[in-house]
Amino acid sequence: MKKLCAVFAAIMTVATIWVFCSCGTDDMLDVSERRSEYYTAADGTMAVTAVSGVRENPYQIDGKAGELKPYTLITLVPTSFNIDAVYTYTVRLGSATYGGALNVHPFAASFSAEFDAEARGEFTLVIHCGGNDTEFVMKSLVTPDMFGYDRAIEAAKTELKPKGKYEIRVRIIKNPLGGDGACWHVAFYWENSRSGVLLDPVTAKVLAKKVG
Repeated sequence: MKKLCAVFAAIMTVATIWVFCSCGTDDMLDVSERRSEYYTAADGTMAVTAVSGVRENPYQIDGKAGELKPYTLITLVPTSFNIDAVYTYTVRLGSATYGGALNVHPFAASFSAEFDAEARGEFTLVIHCGGNDTEFVMKSLVTPDMFGYDRAIEAAKTELKPKGKYEIRVRIIKNPLGGDGACWHVAFYWENSRSGVLLDPVTAKVLAKKVG
């Protein structure tokens, strides 16, 4: 009986240590941006994208992560660009509604707007212009077989082996190497340099990397 009690006590000690160690792990340590969603939609007159997650405020590269806030950034690219066009938007996100003006980009032929909330899953976006309303169902490029930001950071650290004090920006992006899918982009920023890697979001294969 004493042996059984001793074994049980040992098991509970190990379990307790594991629980406390697990609770102490912070997947967002040093993360200044986590973008976990990338949405697209289009019709014959315009294409819209939306990216969503959390990022530091103020948003700046200084090698350290600040306090995070949620955000969703909408970008509209009209088929026929008119710099004088006035676009507004309405987003229905769960029980909340957001809206406002879309501002013209100073260099690209596009309009954009941002609001302080993180989108999770499919949502509805309505673009208003000249008395016409165009509704889009925004569907994410993220699929159930893709791994999350925490594994992306682990894979990037294994590949790049960053040292010293840095901030991390981990973002799901449209694959810049071609195709319609997404990939993870993980970048480590020091005060005066940076390194980054593109990862396949299913296999964690390194698609490209840049070492600063």
